[in-house]
Amino acid sequence: MRNMEHELDELFRAYRQSFGDDVEASAGFMPGVWEKIEARRSLAFRVGHLARGFLGASAVLFTLMAGFVFLAEKRTTPPAPASYLDALASAHATDSMMDAMHAETGEADHR
Repeated sequence: MRNMEHELDELFRAYRQSFGDDVEASAGFMPGVWEKIEARRSLAFRVGHLARGFLGASAVLFTLMAGFVFLAEKRTTPPAPASYLDALASAHATDSMMDAMHAETGEADHR
């Protein structure tokens, strides 16, 4: 076991010597890596990223507008007309009421 630790220490020492001292991670390591990554990104990648954001925003806007149109249409749509039987019943009731009124007043039916 002791021999393996010694070999590992030798391997790390050789690694550090081959790359120099700037290999060790410091507090600015990750920000430096991201700066390098951002610098290498192409214009096409940035435009694509912007286009995906625009597409998402337009989908949300379309959904909201469709919801407003649907709600406005529901509010202004007149109630459904009565069925044929309802219309006949209401006409018959009106005729019966008119006949009753004419009978009470003694007027003749002028149809």
